Amino acid sequence: MLHVTNGSVAVDRLHDLDLPGRFLPWDDVLHEGPVPAGLSDDELRGRRAAFLAINWGDVGDIEQMLAARDRALLDGIGGDEIVLWFEHDLYDQLHVLQIVDQLRAIRPGLGGGAARVSAILADDYLAAQSDEQLQAWFETRQPLGASRWSAAVEAWRLFRAPDPRPLCGFEHPGTWPSLARALRRHLQQFPSVATGLSRTQAQTLAAVADRPRPVRDVFRAANHEVEDAVFMGDMPWWWHVRPLLAAPHPLLRVEGDRPADPHDPDWWRDDEGAPRLALTDTGARVAAGDADHITLNGIDRWLGGVHLVAEASGVQSGGAIWRWDEPRGAVVHG
Repeated sequence: MLHVTNGSVAVDRLHDLDLPGRFLPWDDVLHEGPVPAGLSDDELRGRRAAFLAINWGDVGDIEQMLAARDRALLDGIGGDEIVLWFEHDLYDQLHVLQIVDQLRAIRPGLGGGAARVSAILADDYLAAQSDEQLQAWFETRQPLGASRWSAAVEAWRLFRAPDPRPLCGFEHPGTWPSLARALRRHLQQFPSVATGLSRTQAQTLAAVADRPRPVRDVFRAANHEVEDAVFMGDMPWWWHVRPLLAAPHPLLRVEGDRPADPHDPDWWRDDEGAPRLALTDTGARVAAGDADHITLNGIDRWLGGVHLVAEASGVQSGGAIWRWDEPRGAVVHG
């Protein structure tokens, strides 16, 4: 038996239950950076490793880690069962889609005597559960099933497509509502038609609208206090915030000591002299919808299979710019 889950913390919790089998953490922030269509598994690992290495280490080491992870999953096909333990948030739901894609050789109906795939798709956070609850979920686990398997295959294809519009219409009735909710949350990361901000960026500006706050406080206010399903760790959030500080027309400024290196842990200090984020006048105008972040500062960012590229002053470079229209629940050209 192979248990696959969302990281080392969850692996430790499951390991403490003395469950049979091996444990595999699935680590990648798929909601950030390129996940384009048309690549082999090896090519996609290379793209992901190059992106992750910008903030998290050596590209060769990261690619080896991803390759070892993928081999361990495929080795599980020869066992009796693969158990997927994942939460309801965007980070986890994208993991399920990628895993199902990699298990394409044992898709229901192909036969071959390979491992069955069971799923514990919790509508809550695994690490917050008691041992008794985790054990109960394990004992009542269900096969992933042909319906959810097909939904995962389709959602992964749409997530990686260069045109995000079909993803807006994705729905899965009945047994997997968390997937549709997570994919809508992904679409809300596209720049808003009203401000040019992602939802995360807009929540960050709102968190400092009244007063400067330490970075760690802003992180919690922009995520844990306003997200129905928290999916973003501190480092991915920081990737969203740094362009607001360093842009030609900054939307945020720093009060207190400002470390020169964006990776310096002093950004996250809690003492009196810790760096505090504050709204600039431009940031206040953008937050109010009186100016547009992309028009002022441009964008160069991947969301799944979509590469958003535009120069400042709204000059497009490299293709159409897709934006999220919240009232319509749709991605449109902007």
